[in-house]
Amino acid sequence: MDNQYYSSLLIVNYYHEQIDLLLKSIIDSNINLNLSIFYEKQNPYKIIKDLTYHIGNVGVDLKSGKDNRQDIEIAAFTYQDARYIRKEIQVNNEDLYYLYIYITVYAKEKKEIEYLLNKVEGIMQSKGMQLRRAYFRQEQALKSTLPFMMNAKEIKEVSKRNVLTSGLVCTYPFVSSAIFDEEGIFIGTNLYNNSLVFIDRYNTNKYKNANMCIFGTSGARKIVLYKIISIKVSIIRYISIYYRSR
Repeated sequence: MDNQYYSSLLIVNYYHEQIDLLLKSIIDSNINLNLSIFYEKQNPYKIIKDLTYHIGNVGVDLKSGKDNRQDIEIAAFTYQDARYIRKEIQVNNEDLYYLYIYITVYAKEKKEIEYLLNKVEGIMQSKGMQLRRAYFRQEQALKSTLPFMMNAKEIKEVSKRNVLTSGLVCTYPFVSSAIFDEEGIFIGTNLYNNSLVFIDRYNTNKYKNANMCIFGTSGARKIVLYKIISIKVSIIRYISIYYRSR
């Protein structure tokens, strides 16, 4: 499409214990991609009723112990998980949502898009997330990552994952890696997102001291950069002293 190849990935599972933003690594990777997140709020009364029924049935199976050890361990895990969700809904007034996350990458060459798919899979799997390629559902997945507000039924059941209100925080998709101090001086532009970088190295509330370390290859004009920074700092200090004296 438009002389480019598109391929989509479905996030089908992730760790319960998340303390960092789920999508921070993939957003910071600077890969060309489209990302869609859908939330579906569930009826808490129906969820509690279903959970209670499930807890009762699994509890009976655990007491009987008729299944093999592996089945018992899986049943015990789902039993504790269901109890935890029911407790959070009843005690902490949490809501339950169904979460759907789709990622579409695009490139001009087939080799490049295969490389991007492997890279995205590696990044997400390192964060404890399981992905599945949208085989035979690429068209539906592509449409779901375009600004149509359409969550295709063909991929919903595959990628559906329950999440509580507190877990929604980890899916916040807007990640800013900008470096900006309100009274800082302009250093340059961020290589990854082209944002402006302002640093006030004499801000003792934020930095321990005013020391700086500049890295670069030979001929990258590191000394020139340091002199420019020093001159800017001197001018700003002179201007601030001048206005204070007045």
